[in-house]
Amino acid sequence: MQKYIHEVFEEVCKLEDRNDRIDHLKQNAFKQVKSVLQLCYNDKIVLDLPKGKPPFEVCPEGREPAPLSNAFKPIGMCVVANKIAQFKKEKIFIGILEQIHEDDAAILCAAKDGTITNLQNKKYRKITKSLVEAAFPELLK
Repeated sequence: MQKYIHEVFEEVCKLEDRNDRIDHLKQNAFKQVKSVLQLCYNDKIVLDLPKGKPPFEVCPEGREPAPLSNAFKPIGMCVVANKIAQFKKEKIFIGILEQIHEDDAAILCAAKDGTITNLQNKKYRKITKSLVEAAFPELLK
């Protein structure tokens, strides 16, 4: 079973050695982890969404969050280059947030704003741009 994004990030942050963190990211490099990292640190990718966490209902207790591969599919529609209406982009983004695990939703919001290292009392402070660049240099080009 595929891990949640927050699980991968928490595991990475528990590792003391930088090379171990890089290796762990590479071992858990499924598309959604890479997409979040790219969204956070690639300056060429900008979502056409307001800053901050939008109002949304978290995935209810007892309901399994949607598989990340399904939930993340429409994220590309939210980029600046896409010419759909602003409110539709916001609705798509909120729809994604409502389908995924609450902790992954917080990570996605922080990645959108480039503030992942400051999230939840700096819980993910070791997920830095230089770490991502070392693990996946192609994501930041």
